[in-house]
Amino acid sequence: MKNTWFSRKYPTITDLEDLAWDRGAVVMRGPISHACIVYSPDPEDPTVICLPEGLGVLAECWQLAHEVGHLVLHAGYSSPWAYGRQEAAAMRWAAQALIPESAVRRHKNASLDAFIGALSAHFEDIPPQDCPERRLAAEIAHIRLKAVQEAA
Repeated sequence: MKNTWFSRKYPTITDLEDLAWDRGAVVMRGPISHACIVYSPDPEDPTVICLPEGLGVLAECWQLAHEVGHLVLHAGYSSPWAYGRQEAAAMRWAAQALIPESAVRRHKNASLDAFIGALSAHFEDIPPQDCPERRLAAEIAHIRLKAVQEAA
């Protein structure tokens, strides 16, 4: 399957899972505390993206997009020296996946609130008061705004 959604539309969890599959990874959910990616030493075995069970829609899409970002941008295990740069790049890729370029163009005066509202409209209703979902949406929006500013 060709990745036709990136930058054009808000992805679904299925879009992200399909892209992981296209990159040779399977997605599994289980009783774990945080998402991770497990590269097999045997090239015949698939890479496994592990996600915690019971996440909200936005959190699940964010964590899966982050791990898929690693698949798209990096080739396997990184050294401790490259870890920080690779994490930042995967977060930037995930934010750009979840807030596509088409949305950036629609919000000509892009702001944190505009992007939080867009995430709320497309993934899950995010309450107006401080809560984990709103903090996550603000983090994603902040990363995306920074990428927009760097591109300008």
